[in-house]
Amino acid sequence: MNKFDKGLYFVALGGADDIGMNMYAYCFKGKWIVVDAGYGFLNDDYPGMDMCYASPEFLKEFEGDIEGLFITHAHEDHMGAVAQVWPALKCPVYATSFAAGLITERLKEYKMDEIVPLKVVQPGDTVQTSAFEVKFVSLVHSVPQTCGLLIKCEEATVFHATDWRMDDGKLDMLTFDDDALKKAADEGLDMFVCDSTNVLLDHQQPSELDIRKSLIELIPSIEGGIVATCFASNIMRLESLVLAADKAGRTPVLLGRSLQTNVRIARECGYFKGMPQTYLPEEVPGLTSDKALYICTGSQANYRSALSLIAKGESKYVKLDKDYTVIFSSKIIPGNEDKIERMQEQMISDGVNVITEETALVHTSGHPSKDELKKMYELLKPKIVFPVHGDKRFIREHKRFASSCGVAEVCSGKNGDVFKLLNGNLEKVEEVFADVIGVDRGRSVSLSSELIKNRRRIAYNCSLFISAFVSEDNHLLDLEISSIDILEAPDWEKLALQTKEKVFETLDKEIHEKGLTQNVQDQIKARIRKEIFKATDIKPVVLLHIFKQGENQCQ
Repeated sequence: MNKFDKGLYFVALGGADDIGMNMYAYCFKGKWIVVDAGYGFLNDDYPGMDMCYASPEFLKEFEGDIEGLFITHAHEDHMGAVAQVWPALKCPVYATSFAAGLITERLKEYKMDEIVPLKVVQPGDTVQTSAFEVKFVSLVHSVPQTCGLLIKCEEATVFHATDWRMDDGKLDMLTFDDDALKKAADEGLDMFVCDSTNVLLDHQQPSELDIRKSLIELIPSIEGGIVATCFASNIMRLESLVLAADKAGRTPVLLGRSLQTNVRIARECGYFKGMPQTYLPEEVPGLTSDKALYICTGSQANYRSALSLIAKGESKYVKLDKDYTVIFSSKIIPGNEDKIERMQEQMISDGVNVITEETALVHTSGHPSKDELKKMYELLKPKIVFPVHGDKRFIREHKRFASSCGVAEVCSGKNGDVFKLLNGNLEKVEEVFADVIGVDRGRSVSLSSELIKNRRRIAYNCSLFISAFVSEDNHLLDLEISSIDILEAPDWEKLALQTKEKVFETLDKEIHEKGLTQNVQDQIKARIRKEIFKATDIKPVVLLHIFKQGENQCQ
């Protein structure tokens, strides 16, 4: 794709047909803006990795023409990967103060905080680039200062709002800017890029204030130790838990580095004013469990999170037993169901009382139901609705529902689809490769790479190591066959010896007659793998090392 000369172009590199890993780009007259750069969660199909993000590779060719990265709010799936994608963009980053504070912390980890030009804006502010006018419109979500982006260029006006809900609970930090949206509707809105997360729900869920009242009533009624977990960025929920602890006569103790960081940055942004003091565990060493409310990270069963350590009995501060209650004040992010269920089942097996949104009013979503979507359509009057931020069944239902509400045109696509909006008409014009990058212990690795394919093969098919010792005149001197994951040690030793006895003479003849050609090496692996498969029904990944007599290195 060489030219973006006519119309407004839109491409989702992540988030178009899945939940998480959000990154979108708009282009007008050859100039680009990017919206969000977030993480996605990986399931057990990717051993050793929890997180991923959309590859910015496609955007590299437009270096110098990217005018800004605009962050809608402070959730990991929208701002977590800024440090990873910024080197490909090399542009200013715009974010509200709370999101900017969290981004700064992440940039410090990568020693990039003095390199990336991070611009702090407030809800209601407008940023003008050479091709675009971008207004931050305040919306309600489960993190403060969430904004939709009203994106204007000479060709069209788009409202980009992937995370929002309508909440009439009137908590101070939740502001829905009706006036800005009404004005956008009056001036004419061409396209609404919209959240699909809760489209399967018919009716609006309880407000955040409802959850606050419920927690303040619930927590004083519980005896024994209490652990509560929620998303570290949900400052409204954290405030509610602190108030509930105070009502119960308990001391709120924060467990988990990200939670402690989020609370510190929230205080710097003016939140938690007039709230009871929170404490780190080191500050209250003599506190008994019945006088504490431990608030921790790990609601998604993240590896090594505070709650995971507690559940596995590895926490220095909390030892769960039958006198404890654990409150999950959070939702399950798609893809994390199995991990969370295993954690909760382990707690229940240990006698712990587990409370979730299914058993008590302890959580509400930050995403719109059908009721709220319909209200937003009526408010904005968009000519086109483009559902994103949901898996395929969510997107399909959102398209059906939007059409039933009278929206003139509803369109969707997959990650990598390029759309052009010209003269009010939206059409797909191209596809680009939308790769996904996994975060592997701080390193970035393409999920389509051979490294990841091999890791998955080993995870599901086991591994087999062959060491062949060959004389100078190409005779097989010895053959060692080893594995740590095919059979238990005694059975494996027996199988390895039997396999060696079956193949040794044949392989010795092949090596002596034909030498150590690549074809012969492939035959060594194939023959031994076949014998292992016949005995175990396992087709392992095979690694062959050849040690040639008289040579100082193996092949």
